[in-house]
Formats: sequence, structure tokens, C-alpha cells
Amino acid sequence: MVLSVNTNVSSLAAIRQLNLTNRQLEQVQQRINSGLKVSSSKDDASTFAIAQGLRSDINSFKAIAEAISFGQATANVALRAAETISNTLNTIKQKVVAAQAANVDRRAIQNDIVAMTNQIQAIVDAAQFNGINLLNDTDGDLTVLASLNRLDAQTAPEPYYITVQRENLTTSGGLGIAGLNIDNGFARLRASSDLAFATADTVTFTVDGTDYTFEFVDDPAVDGLTNAGNIAVDIDPAGSTQANLAALNAKLQERGFSASYNADGDIIVTHSAGSITAFAESFATGSLENADQVAFPTVIAAGDTQQALVAIEDAITLVKDSLARLGTSLRQLETQGDFVKALQDTLTEGVGVLVDADLAEESANLQAVQTRQQLGLQALSIANQAPSAVLQLFRG
Repeated sequence: MVLSVNTNVSSLAAIRQLNLTNRQLEQVQQRINSGLKVSSSKDDASTFAIAQGLRSDINSFKAIAEAISFGQATANVALRAAETISNTLNTIKQKVVAAQAANVDRRAIQNDIVAMTNQIQAIVDAAQFNGINLLNDTDGDLTVLASLNRLDAQTAPEPYYITVQRENLTTSGGLGIAGLNIDNGFARLRASSDLAFATADTVTFTVDGTDYTFEFVDDPAVDGLTNAGNIAVDIDPAGSTQANLAALNAKLQERGFSASYNADGDIIVTHSAGSITAFAESFATGSLENADQVAFPTVIAAGDTQQALVAIEDAITLVKDSLARLGTSLRQLETQGDFVKALQDTLTEGVGVLVDADLAEESANLQAVQTRQQLGLQALSIANQAPSAVLQLFRG
């Protein structure tokens, strides 16, 4: 070995080894700080590239999971609304079945049916999530992004969708119950502003072919009827219109009729034994047929109770089919959502296997590298002292 003060080979070797040890220590510290054994492509280019591809897929599946959750929420709203509609239809069917009997108050039943029918339409209108309604006749089918199908590592993935079919549960278009009617026929009347009651004036209601003619008389004990079959109504020609209408109403009730005012001020006349099919009058002054240029009376035809039963049964069947489709779609979305979450976990685990550092191993490496660093410093110190040994050769 040549002794030289210009070139210290041992020191150079010690420095190279110490630099290597320092780089190894830096790598170990980086792995411990980041928790990754491959944090950039310079650590392991192929592994880093694979991990980046998997991370991209994981982020994509996070977006897919959110889309599925959105689809589930939308379908859930529609399903809950359809279930409520189904329950309401069952109640309407109960009312329609009750109306098949002849001795029931069909007007009261009809009012209930109209209220429940309006409620169904209100439910349909409200069954939307973030502006999407699966039960009306406006929005289309709901297409939910459910997955990305990748054929191989080089081919771009293809989206996979789950379609939730739109259902039409509107009362007019889908269910067909908007005009459901089980009511007996009735007359809608309104007194004109100049109506005056006078002796021999008459009003006639025809109930299922039978005429009921009510004749107004000032004094039943004195005034005779123009027709022996007419029904006398004691009125006061000088009295008020309301008082004379009340007298007519009392006599109507005696013959099975019922007269009441609706919210519009119209007089609604029904009969307990059947349908009013016609109305006629003979007032000398004014009428019960015209007021404010609105045509009165209006005789509302009787509803067909048997046809109503067919219509409500068809509506119930339609909603049952809708519930089945919505339930199937919702189960499909839930299953796909669970799969996507499991797939995210599996992909995340795979990335961890590729790039995560074993901190127990890195801890051991840290101790070893730190020890080598200390030894390297000592070796460098020894190597730096070697040139001073040359001085011994020149001492006397």
C-alpha cells in the first residue's frame, strides 16, 4: 500500500460507503414518514404505474358508489310513495264495494273517494328526489351508473348501467281513476236573482223513471192542485225566496230527497232511492235553471258502481306490478352498491400490498442503517488520520 498525502484511498472508500449509507437511511426515513415503500416511480417504476392505475379505478368506483346511492334514494322515494298509493287504493276499493249495496249513502262515499283520489295524485306529485319523479308521466327512466367494466389493462373501461323503469301512477293517465264515480245521479240547481214563488208554480224531479212534481200553493186548505198527483208545498208568495226554498226542502225530505248547498252556492238535490235523471220547472218569475249566465240545472248522471269496481281493481293490479318492478330495481341497486364497496376495499388492499411499507421491517432497517452510519463515520475518521502516519517517517 502506497503512503500518500495527496490521495487518501481509504478516506475516499469510507466516504463512498458513508454516502451510500446516508442514502439508505434517507430511504428508510422516507418510508417510515410516508408509510409507503413505493411513493414515486423512481422507487419502482412498474409497481408505481400499476398502483396509479388501481388508484384511478378506486376513485372511479367512489363516484360510482355515490351514483348508486343517489339512484337508491330516488327509487326508495318512489317505492314508499307507491306503497302508500297501494294502501289508499285498497281503501278506495273498500268504499266501492260498499257502494254496490242499494241502501247506502253513495254521496258520502263518493266524497271520500274523490278526497282519496286527490290524495293519490298529491302523493305522485310529491314523490320526487332532487327533481326526479319516477311515478309521474313526465320524467323518463332513471339510468344509474353502476360499474366500469374493463376487458384488459390496455382497453378503456366501459360503463355499466342499471335502469329503473318509470311508472305512471297518475290518477288520470296511469291509474285511470280520476273520474271514478259511484254516486247516484243528482240535480245541481241555483236560484236566479229574480226568482219568485207563486201559486201553481211547479218543479219536477224524475227519479229512475218516476216523476215527483212539487206544486206551490198559498193555502193548501183552499187552493187546489192542478194535478191530483202533485205534491203540495205551502209557500208564502210575499215571503222571501230563502223561506220558500226552505219550505220546498222540507217537502223534498218527506219524499226521500235531500237538498243542500255546496261551496259554490249551488243547490245539490239527491234521492235516497235512486238517481235523479231529469228536472223540470214552471216558475212564472225567475227560475232554478239560470243564474249569472250559467246554465242550470245540471243533472249529473249516475255512476256505474260495477265499472268503478273494475277500474279500481285494474288500478290495484297496475300498482302491484309497479311495486314489483321498483322493488326489483332497488334490490339490484343495493346488491350492486354492496359489490362496488367490496370492490373498492379489495382494490385498496391490493394497492397496499404493492406500495405500503412494512413498518416493523423498516424499524429494524433503521436501527441497522443508523449503526452502519455511525460505523462509517468512525471509519472515515480513522481513514482521515492515515496521512499523519507519514510524519513518523521523517522524525529523527
